[in-house]
Amino acid sequence: MPRVLFVCTGNICRSAYAERRAQHMAPGVDFLSAGTHAMRGWGMDDTMTTELEARGGTADGFQAQQLTAGLARSADLLLCATREHRAYVAEEWPDILNRTFVMKPYARDVSAESTNAPWVPVPVSLFRPALTREDDIADPYRLGQSEAARAAEEIDEVLATIANGHG
Repeated sequence: MPRVLFVCTGNICRSAYAERRAQHMAPGVDFLSAGTHAMRGWGMDDTMTTELEARGGTADGFQAQQLTAGLARSADLLLCATREHRAYVAEEWPDILNRTFVMKPYARDVSAESTNAPWVPVPVSLFRPALTREDDIADPYRLGQSEAARAAEEIDEVLATIANGHG
């Protein structure tokens, strides 16, 4: 069973939501999440919990955790909310960069080739354009329910593309 680690900043909004939604969408995969600057021990943000519950998930028992070398290296695939999170992993653990991706471009890469399987690292095209702000999932923390809903929808699209959009 592949182990997928979602990464964001505090591990209470984007990566926490992605972990719990992915568990619901792809039960045969081991999903975890962590933050580059985690709010250790905190539960999921209230606005993201509302979005998760509206989509049939639960935040019960969730606790934010810090991204550590052991956790990062234990994952077969790391999916980051933004380019900055991927850069953090690259700086801390350059040896695992080949299995560390930004969520949105990873979903595009998986769906682009019929030979790509979901939830595993994909080869990166030498001709891919540089990533931009459009490739990031912006942080909804403390920005209200509408921003939480926007982030949740973006993450849901990514997860659906990965789970269902491959060959």
